[in-house]
Amino acid sequence: MSNWFVTGVSSGIGRAIAAKALQRGDQVVGTLRRADEVAAFEALAPGRAHGVLIDVDRVQDVPGAVEKTIRLLGGKVDIVVNNAGRSVYGAIEEVSIEEAQSIFQTNVFGVMAVTQAVLPHFRSVGGGTLINVSSGCGIYALAGIGIYCASKFALEGMTEALAQEVAGQNIKVMLIEPGAIKSNFISQATKNGARKLEVYSGITGGGKEALGVFYDAAGLPPESVADDLFEVLDKGEAPLRVLMGSDNRAMARAKIEQLTAVAAE
Repeated sequence: MSNWFVTGVSSGIGRAIAAKALQRGDQVVGTLRRADEVAAFEALAPGRAHGVLIDVDRVQDVPGAVEKTIRLLGGKVDIVVNNAGRSVYGAIEEVSIEEAQSIFQTNVFGVMAVTQAVLPHFRSVGGGTLINVSSGCGIYALAGIGIYCASKFALEGMTEALAQEVAGQNIKVMLIEPGAIKSNFISQATKNGARKLEVYSGITGGGKEALGVFYDAAGLPPESVADDLFEVLDKGEAPLRVLMGSDNRAMARAKIEQLTAVAAE
């Protein structure tokens, strides 16, 4: 049995990973931002599912949440999944600095705060696994969600460096990179930028709702991400990157070809 700490388990990928771990008999502490969501999460597996009320944007609250998690799990956390994330829909010129900072607060600094809080614990218990939920948008950028892509690029760089830094500490570090996922990430965790400029009407004029239609039509269920992750973990593997989804792999190959072409010049 493994002990998990997963941020952002109210829905989507975080919920799917937590639910699959619970179905396998593991213990999971999941973070949620609303009090009414805690009871619903704990009802998934009474006694093994524990909800902790926290917004990882409040990085000063993260160490206390991790300490509580360790107590709830009997003194040992095996696997941490940094899943909580947000996005903003708008061209770079349309998004305010404040909106961009809020995305980085969740997607980068919230992850950094959790990471800094759990690493000493991992060392104290002899090791652990840290999994950061990135995206295909951490490999290639797309118009209209440039700030989200930028935050995931930052997450990728931070995680890649971290993997090198803790390589001798029996701490495994992974990035999972899903493609389009059918969830409420667009409707609930993505905001429209504060302003719209006519020059970008062909890109962002339809608002995030247009993006949501695409995700609903083309996206994979979040459970597929959980299945892929557990398949890798069950093999005893911990690659730095796990690219998920055929759409993602095609885009990644195109990015590699671009880089290779430049290098060959």
